[in-house]
This record gives sequence, C-alpha cells and structure tokens, in this order.
Amino acid sequence: MSTPDLFTVTEAAVVLRIGRTTAYELARRDLATSGGEGLAVVRIGGQLRIPRSALERITGGPVALPTAGSTTPSFDLPVPTTALIQAQPPVRRSRRSPSADQLQLDA
Repeated sequence: MSTPDLFTVTEAAVVLRIGRTTAYELARRDLATSGGEGLAVVRIGGQLRIPRSALERITGGPVALPTAGSTTPSFDLPVPTTALIQAQPPVRRSRRSPSADQLQLDA
C-alpha cells in the first residue's frame, strides 16, 4: 500500500504520535491564522486533510501510515509484569478511635 498524499486529522495524529484532540486544535489554529501557525490543513468540502508534505516537514523525513496493529507503541516495563501482579496490597488502617484497652500503657 502506498502512502497517501492527504491524511485525515486522525491519521496525522497517529503519524505524529499526538492525541486526536491536539491534532484538531492545531488544525483549527492553522485555519484561524490562514496558515500562519499550527498543523497545515486543507479543507476539502467539509473535511480537513493534512498534506503528506506538511507531515514530512514536521518529522524531517518520509512518513507512512502505521501498519495494522502498530498504532500503539510497545514499551519495555522497568519491572517484570509478574512482579507487578505479586505486589503486596496496601495496608488498610482503621478509621476508628482506639479503645481504652488499646491505650493502656504497661506499668
């Protein structure tokens, strides 16, 4: 599959690894400033599209849509998953006031 010349705002967000809401805010900023700032956007009818060339300027190199299943980056956990599962639960403390027996001091 070849790289499209125009990306949807959501696709551009995936390529830039930013949130969809942030991408739309940047697109609106571009429209409000007539291309002065924000994410370069082209309006086609009622839809917004981001040119591939604008994404390549931002990233400094060629861009492509991630393949299926790779939109979520994988990260190495600093602690093995089994250690997270076996972690001790937090200690629960009572909110009740101590009884008189608990307050007695050894003489």
